[in-house]
Amino acid sequence: EMYRAVLLAHPDAIEVPTEYVDAGRVRVAVVGGAVVGFATLIPGDAGACELDAMFVDPPWMRHGIGLRLIDDVVAMARAEGFSRMEVTANPQALAFYGRAGFVTVSEAQTQFGPAPRMVRDLDAVT
Repeated sequence: EMYRAVLLAHPDAIEVPTEYVDAGRVRVAVVGGAVVGFATLIPGDAGACELDAMFVDPPWMRHGIGLRLIDDVVAMARAEGFSRMEVTANPQALAFYGRAGFVTVSEAQTQFGPAPRMVRDLDAVT
């Protein structure tokens, strides 16, 4: 809710490029036939990939859906040989990403202000 107005003003900030959907890089969580979340894997270089477009519908938050989406994206990234996953996190989601194995390494400037830049080592046993 706290980001509704700014996201409605900047819908490009939450668009998922069609090429990632077509390539099977978007994972979708469905409950009772309704989409309740999604996450996107963006390939990078030097062994790194990016977790992007991570979203869980607020009524479904705290039901494990986000962590299951991340587990699925991590499995895909490992299968493709990536050793590190990066994400620019919503500052209110630091604890969530921490539970998912990410650690803060820096700060990124986004169109909405500063945000934590986090990394997860995909070679680590979890």
